[in-house]
Amino acid sequence: MARSHYPCEVGTSLVGCYSNDGFDATVLAMAPLSSDSKGSATSFYRGVKGLRGFFASLRRMYLGKRYYVGEWHSHPDASPIPSGSDDEDISAIASDTQVNCPECILVILGGNPYEVPELRVFVYSRKQGRIDLFPDEE
Repeated sequence: MARSHYPCEVGTSLVGCYSNDGFDATVLAMAPLSSDSKGSATSFYRGVKGLRGFFASLRRMYLGKRYYVGEWHSHPDASPIPSGSDDEDISAIASDTQVNCPECILVILGGNPYEVPELRVFVYSRKQGRIDLFPDEE
């Protein structure tokens, strides 16, 4: 998806499941790209059109065992580090009790998707803020 939209940013919601103790999340798939999504070289708005129905259908199909677990998007020709608006948006999702995702995953694909892109994974915790799952070695 990042290649087909390059050099613009693109992304969508992540679908996953949780371990029995709720401590581990597994990302299994991506939601379809909403038709009202908009990307440019330096920004992305993930639309909402069709997502409510997509996740309702997913819950029925998997008997409530597949969930919204977060978001992913690309940072073409840039670092896969969350921007200020990324931090605000994902923190707001984690804080929103109606979304019911108190630890929201954010995956960012940076660099050139046709060469060697760089992937970073973050968790935005309602209680602990942003957590970099694989921080750079210094």
